Amino acid sequence: MNQQIQISLDELGRIFVPASLREKLHLAPGMMLVVEKGDKGGLQLRVASKPTTLVEKDGMLVARVTALGDLTNATRNERDRRVFDLLQRVGL
Repeated sequence: MNQQIQISLDELGRIFVPASLREKLHLAPGMMLVVEKGDKGGLQLRVASKPTTLVEKDGMLVARVTALGDLTNATRNERDRRVFDLLQRVGL
């Protein structure tokens, strides 16, 4: 993303990220951001990486994550593809 915006710090040192940019970057309240020293004395702001939580479900390790969008169609399409593949394997 090559968009530049100017922001200011409030009296408590907080920065304001405009809603349009928060939505584009999928930023949400409670997310941790990291401020790093950038090139030429500047600053870089990035989303802190969060370790993936693995949980055991029916004897398998499954990653517990938050989807960034609706997965209904993706799940349905994958299920249909697998059923079709199984039916072809058994000759139906």
